[in-house]
Amino acid sequence: MENAASIDKPIQIRVSPQRLLQPETAEKILNEIDRVDGVIRMLISGKNLPRKVTCGPGTGTDVNHPGMRVINVGDCAFELHVIVGEIIVEVEDENVMEEVRNACERALPFSFELKRGHFIKRKPTLTDYGKYGFKGKDDERINLEDERILGLVDPHSKAEKNICVFRKDDGKE
Repeated sequence: MENAASIDKPIQIRVSPQRLLQPETAEKILNEIDRVDGVIRMLISGKNLPRKVTCGPGTGTDVNHPGMRVINVGDCAFELHVIVGEIIVEVEDENVMEEVRNACERALPFSFELKRGHFIKRKPTLTDYGKYGFKGKDDERINLEDERILGLVDPHSKAEKNICVFRKDDGKE
């Protein structure tokens, strides 16, 4: 029998494709996963694509990599700065996990692996406190407008635009 604490916790899934994803395939799989009801948040990770050449004869020139292009996921457009190697998805329950598996099967023409585990931090990190501060003197909760960005802050980022939050229109706000 499950207790109430385990029912309320969302499930985190790591989708690991057998290959690195091109921007078109990454856009396709992210849109398929976005269409699934019950997905709380997604995080993509992979090898970084630098914006400028850092050493050699072309130091300081822009990198023109074909993987660095703008993709549209849901109603948000953003430029990929990584070659997508894995996708972490947080879902509400087991049923949604199966729907995510079906979305991956529709979008990926090659094999992939799904692992259930703990991949995104659930409590505020020191970087979160540094970026957003505390809610009050006695309250240790972090003051976030949207708690889905918890643990997703890049401490080396110079801009806040590296996080793209999708909002479901449910009549609130």
